[in-house]
Amino acid sequence: MAIEFRPAGKSDRAAILELFEVAFKAPANAADLAWKYDVNPHPALSALAIEDGRALGFIGALGTRYRGEGMDQQGNTVVDVMTRPDSRALGRAGMFKRLGELFRRINAEAGTLFDFGFPNERARKIEERLFGCVLAEPCAERGRRLDAPPLLGRLRRRLLRVSEGEPFGRAHEPLAELLHARPGWRTDRSVRTLAWRFSRPGFAYRTFQLLDWRGTSRGYAVAAIREGRVALVDLQVASESDGTLVDLLAAIQEGLGAVAADRMVLRSPQRGLLASRLEGELAFVPELSDTVLLMHPIADGFDFLAPGSSFDYRFADHDVF
Repeated sequence: MAIEFRPAGKSDRAAILELFEVAFKAPANAADLAWKYDVNPHPALSALAIEDGRALGFIGALGTRYRGEGMDQQGNTVVDVMTRPDSRALGRAGMFKRLGELFRRINAEAGTLFDFGFPNERARKIEERLFGCVLAEPCAERGRRLDAPPLLGRLRRRLLRVSEGEPFGRAHEPLAELLHARPGWRTDRSVRTLAWRFSRPGFAYRTFQLLDWRGTSRGYAVAAIREGRVALVDLQVASESDGTLVDLLAAIQEGLGAVAADRMVLRSPQRGLLASRLEGELAFVPELSDTVLLMHPIADGFDFLAPGSSFDYRFADHDVF
């Protein structure tokens, strides 16, 4: 039979799970794929190459919305990219290129102008060659040792308190509106999106919300232990220029207690006010990373590289976290 190239549907899940196991030589997690593709509040379109009921290639998209000053549009990030090894051996080298073209077309028709990904150097070269992707910047990561002198927050003086483990709710809504109106752009930080993002099966997260005297959020962070580090998977504050950032980081350092990690690490853009404060007064130091921010063209004629310079990304934008 001829290879069929089409958008992937829920009825294809068994074939995609089988492809995952063959491509990555590891068990597939059905619950994780359901979390990505079935319950995400921002559905996206993924592309599938299938022949006689057997999946040969798949490009998965994790949907979101791009939010910023004057921006509220459909978006996604490329996550699960896989192809069957024996398909390459059978001389079907052009199959994956066709799959990439289908992915671009169906997402452009759905209103997506561009998307992004966080590959390592090896995967970056493959995506640049096959899909015309362009490097925006190497991802910046900065760390601070947990045994460093504690940061001096002033919660009581500023009538603030930190709530750990509380679900994102009405207290977060004003902060989300502020973040979504900020210059540049970021992925959606609404209550609904955060509730989904940090409910991932098999992943453990600790949430910290900085609340003012009215119970309104002035900032939050989500932490997870990854390879001996406390990854600040997400961190957002109402103002990056005042004491809110220090208050939140100080509360996190104190609240973590005894953990199997030696430092906390944040991923964020290379430049900007947050970067300068982290590396200056807050004594964070650059960490080595083999991950890059790659911008993917979707809609014909759109300058897809330009948004890469104003993307306020975090670990949370990378599906491995």
